[in-house]
Order: sequence, then structure tokens, then C-alpha cells
Amino acid sequence: MRTTARFCEWAAETSRDWPAACLKEARLCLIDTIGCMLAGSVEPASEKVVTTVAAWGTGEATVLGGTRRLPPPFAAFANGTAAHALDYDDVLDPAMAHPSAPLTAALLALAEEEDLSWAECLDAFIVGFEVMARLGEAMNLAHYNKGWHSTLSLGAPATAAAAARLIRLDAAQTASAISLATSMAGGSKQQFGTMAKPIHAGLAAKNGLIAARLAQSGVTAAEEAIDGPWGIVAMTAGEAAPGTRVIDEKLGGEPAISEYGAWRKLYPCCGSTHRPIDALLAIRAEEGLKAEDVAEVEAFVSLAAATNLRYRLPQNVAEARFSLPYCAAAALIDGRVDTETFTPAAIRRRDVLALAERVTVTRDEELSEMGAVSETPERARVRVTHKGGRVSERVVSVPSGHPQRPLSEDALKTKFLACAARSAIAVDAEAIWRAVHGPPGEGRVAEMMRHVQVHH
Repeated sequence: MRTTARFCEWAAETSRDWPAACLKEARLCLIDTIGCMLAGSVEPASEKVVTTVAAWGTGEATVLGGTRRLPPPFAAFANGTAAHALDYDDVLDPAMAHPSAPLTAALLALAEEEDLSWAECLDAFIVGFEVMARLGEAMNLAHYNKGWHSTLSLGAPATAAAAARLIRLDAAQTASAISLATSMAGGSKQQFGTMAKPIHAGLAAKNGLIAARLAQSGVTAAEEAIDGPWGIVAMTAGEAAPGTRVIDEKLGGEPAISEYGAWRKLYPCCGSTHRPIDALLAIRAEEGLKAEDVAEVEAFVSLAAATNLRYRLPQNVAEARFSLPYCAAAALIDGRVDTETFTPAAIRRRDVLALAERVTVTRDEELSEMGAVSETPERARVRVTHKGGRVSERVVSVPSGHPQRPLSEDALKTKFLACAARSAIAVDAEAIWRAVHGPPGEGRVAEMMRHVQVHH
């Protein structure tokens, strides 16, 4: 059986009876992402997307953090952009992507339109997460290191599979949805540090939703869009990629959401900064390091991390999230990295910029470039030279928030409440937390939306 057919039959027909651990992980992904949507809704990229699409009419789906209701594809576009606007949303390692931003945005819009339950959303989320993970295993690191932003390139077909599951398309319709979505996928890492990067997550949400609705209406597409010489694996990853045999071996086995889980971020910036930030904060805390005592900071990172961290001294907030010198200096001076680290005033601080000038980023030659993600170690080594000549070093392989070092539920709730407080309108954050984070049941998504516009 060819790859697209394997995916579509599994996505349409696999059991809806998921292990409790899978459902819990999906709930944590959803609540964390809804918080990121509320926090990111006030960011310039999010506001401009809403302004643009709102001119094209109203609809049934809520835009979080505001008062507008839009047609579901446009609500998904807006909410997906907001979820990724702060780069605070979760990461799926094999996909080298942000899974929950597009998946959650599309599923919320569809579930509100169709008056569906959280149980149905959780099921569809797990299916979309699986498709993104298995595509990532087949294509990375080759796909990512070619410059593709996997949040869109893999996010669109994964979201199409999730949306197809939610609206109960059959296997043939699901195949069309996935195939159509591959024609709506793209996204270059050239856009990192610009408004276009979070918009990629919004596009993945919108495009996956539209692909599923087109398939539901009878639109067909190439039967095999993933495998073969013109499939997305060969065209966007090439011979260096592990290939679709990985999908054949793993699809239908342990669900990816329990095998990998999601890395829910502690810091609102590029994931490639997190290991060095963890290392520097550890040195600061353990040794009482003061910023004024630092002569030089050297960070040794992987090829993927080095290419992601494209900006030395940022010219704007978006660039600051991809500037390791800035993030490192802010961490050493403030003892934290949070949403207040990334404001126009914060990135212009003279003491931070002066210290950032003394931070260098070097590729670690010992780390592999193109192998399968599961077989390719990731780490950051940080060396701090003190003004007196003493040297401190730390190596971090597993960053804070990673599934191997997860945030506690208390820490996750603290993050969620802080994110919700950034919303431009009042929201009942505790009620949202209870609605999404509680045991899965037949509570409707539309009911939760009342809590994100509490003054209505």
C-alpha cells in the first residue's frame, strides 16, 4: 500500500479509544496553545491578519483575544497566527515543527462551527499529531536543513488529516484532503524573525481546514502526494531523508503523542535558544554570576540551531526571538526570559546590547547535519569567560519544558494565566482552564468560547 493510502485509511478508521495518557497529553497541548493564542492575539502580525480577513465577512468561529467572529478558515488563520506570534507554542521533535498551533486553530474553528465536543477534538488532534510526527520522521533532518519551515510544510497536510477526522471523512476523502494540502504547503525558514513566520502557522491551519472541506465537497487530487519521485518526501527532502519506510514501520503502533509528546516552551523565543538560555541561567544561579563580571560568552550549537539564530543584534522584537546574543545577554542580566524580554523598550537596553556584543555563536562540528532526528543528538555547550580569567561551562541536551524534562502542571497553569492576562479583552481564564484541561467528555467547544469573550 502506498503512503498516502496508508495515512488516509489509518486516519479515517483507527479506533477513537485512545489511552488516557494520550488524551492527557492532547489536553495539555490544547490548553497551552489556547494560552499562546490569547497572548499572541495582541501582536502586530496577529492584528494585521485579523484586519485583513475581517474585511471579507463575518462567520461562525471566534477569534480569540477579540470580539470578532469570522468564517472558520479565516478564524483558523487568525488564531493559528496568534498561537505562534510569540514563538511560545509547543514543538514536536521529529517534525522540527510547531504542531499544536495549526492543529488547535483549525480544530477549534471547525468544532465551533459544527457544535462538536472536546472529546472529538482530542481524537482529531491525536490523529493530526501522528501524521505530522511520521512525516517528520520520514523527512528530517534533510527537509528542515534544506530551509523548509516544517510548521507549514508538514503542518498543512497534518492539519488536513486532523480536520478530516473531526468531520468524519472516509478514507478516500481523507486522501484527497491530505493530497490537496500538500499543494498548499510551503514555508521557508528565510522568514524567521519576520511577521511571516507566525503567519506560516496560520496558513497551515487555514489550508488544512480548506483542504478537508474541499475533499468533503467531492474535490479529488493525486492519489499519491507523499511518496514517489514527485511526492513531497522526494521533492522537499531528497535522498538524504530516512524515507517513507519509517511511516510503514510505525503508523498504527505506539501513538506519536505518547512516543514523543510535545515540548511546551518555558521561554517565548526560538527553541534553538532554549538550551543555551538554560545553561546560562544555571551558571548564574549556581555561581552567583553577575553580568558585569562576564568577559565573553561562547555558545556551541548544532547546524540547525546556528542557521535558525540568524540575527546578531536585533533591530526589532521579531528578530530578538532569533538572536542568541540578545537572549543570552537578557538572561544573564535579568535572570529570566519571558514576555517582558521581548518588547521594543527591552531590546534597546544599552547594558543588554553591550553584553550581547560579547556573545558568539559557533556551530558544534561534533553534531550531525542530516540524519534522522531520533538518531541525531541535540545539545548546546556554553562557555563563560569571567573577567578574571576563570571559565565556567555547561552542556544542556534536554531543555526546560521538553517531554524528558516537562513543565509541571502548576508551571503550565502559571504560564497559561499569564498568557491569558495579555488578551486585549477580559477572559475567564480559570473557566477556560477547567473546560479544556478537565477530563475529556461531551462538553462542547462552543461553550468554552463564551469564556474568551466574557463581556458579551
